[in-house]
Amino acid sequence: MLKLALHYLLRRPVQALAILGIAIGVMAMLVVMSVMNGLIDINRESIQSTQGDLHLSPVASVAQKELALYEKALSDVEQIEAITPRLTAYAMYSIPGYYTDYSNSMTANQNGIQIIGIDLEREQKVTDFSSLLNNAKIFPAKDIESAFQGTSSFPRPGIIISDLFLQKLPPVKQLDLGALPAFLPKKGEKLTPHNATVEITSSYAAANFRNALDVVFMERTGINGLRYNLLGNQAPEFTEILIKIKPSFQPTMPIELVKNQIIASLEKYGIDTDPNKGFKLETWEEKSALLLTAIDNERRMVGIILMFVIIVSIFGLFASLSSLVREKTKDLGVLAALGYSPVARAELMILTGNIASGLGCGLGWLGAKSFYENRKPIIDFLRDKWGIELFSPDLYVVSGLPARWIDDQAQIVVILSLVLGLLFTLIPAMRAAYLSPIKALRHES
Repeated sequence: MLKLALHYLLRRPVQALAILGIAIGVMAMLVVMSVMNGLIDINRESIQSTQGDLHLSPVASVAQKELALYEKALSDVEQIEAITPRLTAYAMYSIPGYYTDYSNSMTANQNGIQIIGIDLEREQKVTDFSSLLNNAKIFPAKDIESAFQGTSSFPRPGIIISDLFLQKLPPVKQLDLGALPAFLPKKGEKLTPHNATVEITSSYAAANFRNALDVVFMERTGINGLRYNLLGNQAPEFTEILIKIKPSFQPTMPIELVKNQIIASLEKYGIDTDPNKGFKLETWEEKSALLLTAIDNERRMVGIILMFVIIVSIFGLFASLSSLVREKTKDLGVLAALGYSPVARAELMILTGNIASGLGCGLGWLGAKSFYENRKPIIDFLRDKWGIELFSPDLYVVSGLPARWIDDQAQIVVILSLVLGLLFTLIPAMRAAYLSPIKALRHES
């Protein structure tokens, strides 16, 4: 039966086209999924680059935001390697010398930004901020430790902005910032906004391109800090604490257990950890859950769309097998006369279809794997010989063709394609099984 099934496949060119269609469909899906995996990895790395393993947000009460008390409580948790406080504020920026009307939000010369106050030395122990500074292209700091120090004759508080942000600005070294105070005045009291002029002292290579145009960094405290210059002394010392877990605990200890120990230590020092009052202790993935979920949903949607490509290609197999049953009606009648049962005739068609599906899926898998392993020379060839660049550096923050091959994912695609091939083979197989031997022998081809 195997010999006869191979004969039907190899002697009919249309079967080869059906196999090729399945191979192309499977290859397309595996290649696109691997590229999606690579892009998702880049997104995750970019999001994580300026975040810690855990983010602690205290309750809204200013009285609770005593940094020294939090530091003491967190120092008792042995799983913690380092912590760094942050102070976040939102402000409008404008360019000195340009007309600005803060009462009109439609003014083109002003935009909103998020200012993150950090302690540079401690920040580098928790996040990848030092590598972001080292990779800066437009205005790199000569010395990372003095990245916030200006060089003008009358230095202003320093800020660090992204390379992309710096490219969008006119050739200026200063920005005017305007922000509301940390606490709004009571009814009837005068509202006095806090304004400051800051100096752009260096840039950083923004891994998280989504925040590249609206996130800048400034010293958290001190005479040149965010709190002193823009928020006022009534503002809290910090709005969140980033926590880095020791690598030795990460593979073996559930993060929830670490979180429970941190909360227990905070409560030991009388710190309010009531989530109903705004306290949060979450991983970087939980903090960015909305964005990460959206990215995963995008991958699933792409997978669903590409699965229809495979289904369409398997329709070709269905059509070729249906045609095979019509062409080989007399052969099937002879087999029936020789004693082949309806089940055996159905098995012949199923075997033929499964061999075709298996060859198509195997060729598709092999083609996709080869493309993944040799993607760099392929991309170089397309760029050098044809001038085709898939991800232009002028438009995208990635270069080359990022990809990641997941064996389990590829196996699921191949198995699902084989199952679909089997399902589409059943109808021609049933026609072969229920074929009347007498009518088949009388059939004129």
